[in-house]
Amino acid sequence: MSDFEQHISDLIGKNTSHNYFVACSGGVDSMVLLNIFTKLKLNVSALHVNYQLRGNDSDLDQELIEDFCKQKNIPFHLKQIDLQKQLNELGGNLQDEARKVRYSFFEKFKSNSDSKIVLGHHADDQVETFFLNLARNSGIMGLACMLSENLEYIRPLLAISKEDIVEYAKSNKIVWREDISNQSNKYSRNKLRNVILPELKSHIPTLNESVLLMTTIFQAKQLELSNRIKPLIHTINTTQILAFDEFDKFGEFELYELIRQLEMSSGLSTELIKLRAAIKGKKLVVTNNTFQEIMHEGTFFYFKKAIENSTVPILHIEKVDSLPNEFSKDILFLDSAKVKGELKIRHWDIGDRMKPIGLKGSKLISDILKDAKIPNHLRPNQFVVHDDEKIVWCVGLCVGREAVATFNSEMYNVLLVTSS
Repeated sequence: MSDFEQHISDLIGKNTSHNYFVACSGGVDSMVLLNIFTKLKLNVSALHVNYQLRGNDSDLDQELIEDFCKQKNIPFHLKQIDLQKQLNELGGNLQDEARKVRYSFFEKFKSNSDSKIVLGHHADDQVETFFLNLARNSGIMGLACMLSENLEYIRPLLAISKEDIVEYAKSNKIVWREDISNQSNKYSRNKLRNVILPELKSHIPTLNESVLLMTTIFQAKQLELSNRIKPLIHTINTTQILAFDEFDKFGEFELYELIRQLEMSSGLSTELIKLRAAIKGKKLVVTNNTFQEIMHEGTFFYFKKAIENSTVPILHIEKVDSLPNEFSKDILFLDSAKVKGELKIRHWDIGDRMKPIGLKGSKLISDILKDAKIPNHLRPNQFVVHDDEKIVWCVGLCVGREAVATFNSEMYNVLLVTSS
């Protein structure tokens, strides 16, 4: 076994029973991986996306991988898409859309923890990613670049240079195809690869080694940050609350990591700082699969879920022949002679008013909620009971005087009203 093969065998370790799906473009990196995984007699399959961007060349890429899989009797999984047609119809950046298509296809094969998607990124890719992320000001996570293992994805070649990969391929007579689009400098990565980095390396021969050392350091820092923030993410997901005492301890990196783990836009950090400085009741609209708003609640942020509906309670009405000595805002006693039409329960609306016991005039339901110090995120779940003319009860908070039963009411007219 060559040193190259031993390196990958050591990475796999005891996980020889896993199902390995090699993402294969037909280039030298992925063809080397496919050969080695086959040579090591692992449970290997090939995944290939034909974007139909390069005419016959795209079909020849597919044919190369398909023929190899037939010769070695390993499964071949294909995704075909006319990406240029999709871009013409829907717009978008070619490289971004290609990546979305590719990873969406890969996701179908992550059936369980025993399935691994094998990617052909190597040390030169890591260096390119470092400089691209540095230019994007993408924080520690960006400078940590790619991990050799990240959940179901593994990158066995990440510590190996492109030069060594090509040398191995030639020594072992591995056939691969060159993508001529990699020679075009209209893409940022290609310009970096073909022009900028070669110039830098001519002046700094140890550039790759230095960058790879830095990515290792940043990866350690990123892991530390990730472990520090994970408990807070669990708290937010379960309680929907992040206390300001915790938030105020965040530095720039902690805030960025919080937003990353919440799967929100990186630009949200500035908006979240502004929301922290705003007055209670302010909110921030976010785009996330879990949450739709972040609300300022005085001493904490409340993360409102994308689907957060409260069920309207059932109204229970029964006749009674007496009144209690003490009254509660949680139970309502009405004089049926003062009720106009049918009693109903609903969510309160902006502009709703009632005439509370103890006041001469009327009061907005919104003011009742404010005076009761009901948190903003709970206010949409407040209910009112009304007849055809008026609100008679802000449930649990305030009783209206217009239909309430008193000791002067005829006892046969008394209604006991509760909700559940």
